[in-house]
Amino acid sequence: MPKFKKYAMSLDDVYSVAELEAQLAARRLVGVTQLTLNGRNWGDAGAHLLAHSSQLATLQILDLGENQITDAGVQALADSPHLTQLRTLKLHRNQIGDAGVAALAGSPYLRELAELELHQNQIGVAGAQALADSATLRQLTTLRLYRNQLGPAGVAALLSGSALNTLHALDIDHNDLGDAGAQAIGAATQMIQITALNLTNNGIGPQGVAALAGAAHLANVQHLDLSHNALGADGAQSLADSAFLRNLTTLHLAHTELGASGMAALATSPILRRIERLDGRSNALGDDGVRALAESQYGSALRALLLNDNAIGDAGALALAHTTSIISLTLLYLAENMIGDDGAIALANTTVLANLTELDLWGNRVRAAGANALAQSRHLTNLLLLDVGGSAADDDDDD
Repeated sequence: MPKFKKYAMSLDDVYSVAELEAQLAARRLVGVTQLTLNGRNWGDAGAHLLAHSSQLATLQILDLGENQITDAGVQALADSPHLTQLRTLKLHRNQIGDAGVAALAGSPYLRELAELELHQNQIGVAGAQALADSATLRQLTTLRLYRNQLGPAGVAALLSGSALNTLHALDIDHNDLGDAGAQAIGAATQMIQITALNLTNNGIGPQGVAALAGAAHLANVQHLDLSHNALGADGAQSLADSAFLRNLTTLHLAHTELGASGMAALATSPILRRIERLDGRSNALGDDGVRALAESQYGSALRALLLNDNAIGDAGALALAHTTSIISLTLLYLAENMIGDDGAIALANTTVLANLTELDLWGNRVRAAGANALAQSRHLTNLLLLDVGGSAADDDDDD
């Protein structure tokens, strides 16, 4: 049997289904292991052509995102005996519904799939149930279903079977899960391998967060995104009190209504101990919230801190400049706050921020004195990005 060199292919010179057919006839895809064809809008015709091509027998990664593929095209892919080596299948931003997902879940040829991307389609409860009950998709480690139509019933269905117990990463943001959906995740005790969970913009409140925080099977989660959910101070307290979410390295809480008291709860909790990236943008933290964080005994692991749009003034900037805990930051975003020259000069003169490579102060009240201090700082020598634009310093330049 001849040996073919395995390679990746984007087919950037192929724009139509007819051109794809010609390339298949010329056997251009023989031996290909990775094929990227997103954004072509080929519809089901392109999916059918690929599904019937034996040249895809070595394929491990197939990206057909943004192609207007419907359930019929997915059915053709699911029925293809040439896709048995496939590890990653990307079908995001198409027109796939429950029937298409059921076809994938029932395919005898997709047993090796580890990563399945179905975000921004039209998948509901029935599709979620099909995935949960699949007898073949038993090796999935990554599943992306964000911006579909799951709702609380859909996520409960998704977690009702045992097919997805191998998942490490689950992305189901923008699915209107509500507290009931979060509680279903909190009750799914079989999901013990999850390390990354994205629940952004799902209408989750304090009760839902409490269910997540009290779930022992989420103890391995390292990356948690709860942004754009109304957690409030009570939700923050639930996270702070969690005995299980102690392995987090990334925590996204932008637009979650924390307030100063919510940040203070997190700052005094061991949940912060391993967190390297904390996103607290747009939470009305004020100087008190930033001061609580700066004084935390658990902030030594922080490398990236995002605090844009939080009504932070000079007092908050001074607190960060004088911290004895948060001393390993490489990225500090403080854009769209109320920091003036005093705060900027304090940041410029402190030695605790010497590791910074990015400092964003765009849209504050920094004038020429503060901007010059930052630009000429003897301590911020590692900066690759310094932004004080959109602030009062721009007005000074115009004089």
